[in-house]
Amino acid sequence: MDRVEFTPRWLDNLKPAVVAPQYEVADTLVSGLRVRVGSKVVAEGRHKGRAANISFILVARFPPSKQPTRRVIGQYQRSEVGMTLQEARATAAAWKDAIRTGVDPTARSADERDGAATCDSPVEDAAPSTSVADALDLYETNKLALLDRGSGVRRALDGREGVLKELKDQSIRSLTRADLAQRIRDRAKIAPVSANRQLSYLKTFLSWCVDEEFVDGNVAETIRKPSAENERDRYHSLPELAEIWTATAALGYPFGPLIQLLITLPMRREEIAAMKVAELSLGDDKRPDDAEWVLPGDRTKKKNALRVPLSALSRSIIKAAIAHPDRPTDSPFVFTTTSETSVSGFSKARKRLDEAISASRKRAALEADEEAEEMPHWVLHDLRTTFNTHACDRLQIDAAVADRILNHIATATRSKVMRIYNRSEMYEPRKHALAAWANLLTEEVIKTKQKRNSKERRTSSRRSTALPVGQPEAHATTR
Repeated sequence: MDRVEFTPRWLDNLKPAVVAPQYEVADTLVSGLRVRVGSKVVAEGRHKGRAANISFILVARFPPSKQPTRRVIGQYQRSEVGMTLQEARATAAAWKDAIRTGVDPTARSADERDGAATCDSPVEDAAPSTSVADALDLYETNKLALLDRGSGVRRALDGREGVLKELKDQSIRSLTRADLAQRIRDRAKIAPVSANRQLSYLKTFLSWCVDEEFVDGNVAETIRKPSAENERDRYHSLPELAEIWTATAALGYPFGPLIQLLITLPMRREEIAAMKVAELSLGDDKRPDDAEWVLPGDRTKKKNALRVPLSALSRSIIKAAIAHPDRPTDSPFVFTTTSETSVSGFSKARKRLDEAISASRKRAALEADEEAEEMPHWVLHDLRTTFNTHACDRLQIDAAVADRILNHIATATRSKVMRIYNRSEMYEPRKHALAAWANLLTEEVIKTKQKRNSKERRTSSRRSTALPVGQPEAHATTR
């Protein structure tokens, strides 16, 4: 919602609502004071074409209610008839004074409201302040429910490791900057980047609380990020990709094929995890390269729908996942364990994957009589950087095409021309690039794995038929 310092001239020139029946704007001088603008238009005169219906409203917790509500103070008129801006601010201040004493100013008589600038009613017990938990519940209902990652934001605020977890039963007005800053610093010692995210979510939540009159100010506004963040530049070599590909066999459905698809199709993890069968056009086996996936705009970071060309390799992984016996046949999702929702639990899957990679490295080191080395730290998002690096360096794919595959906007260049160019779909160039990437993976990642497995089987076979140490050779021919 917009926040503006109200002035008579600004009010006179307000435009009527167009998209919605009405809209609201908050005053920056008097907290809680807003104007509600309707769709009716002034038909003639000096203000022709401007908004005809403008109401002053106050958003506050009117006793005995614990939740903020909107109540009309008066109607703004551009002539002498109606309420002026000065009168609206004075009335809002008087109402807020009354509310602080536990009195509902709208319950008093009209004569009392019109004749008093301040409340002179007997002081009653102040209305109880909203708890942190109640404020969070309202925040989730009114704001987070509309966001793709709203549930993750709520967990960061009061989940198992949430910054407000131990404060949920307190009054929202009792939160202090010092306490919140210390909690963020403590979190940063364990998870620096997570602490930065928690602080960002906390500031947004408390700003919402200010708008809704739960608190008078955002006590977290001046808290600084506890940790510096560097742009990740980790990417995998092709031998490392081969290790990851091999280790996916230990995961089974759904995470095994899902991570393979993340390698062959470098979209975002959440986008692929929530892939639906209805979004796919897999075609037939005679023309496997004609397969595509239409990713809806409500599931992309940029909120843009995108036609994603599927290579024959990606298509085969998707088809195998859909036909997998562990997948519920009635589910709309390609990757699911519950049928009703898309797959989750990536942390546990990554732990199993890392364990499989580590075990494989230890076996190889033991055979070579060397010290085993752990794979350097990586995250699933690095698979996107891996594609971008090899696509541009090894396959000589145009940087703009690679960016479009990743559904970025001009990460390769900051020029205005490239930003405009990157808005095009570039479907055919992306299709050729992903086919080239699949061919590279087939030759140097998947076949490398198959050759290594074949070599290990031959070695194992020779060991099983070799003569035991010290065994007489003649005994080997004994049946």
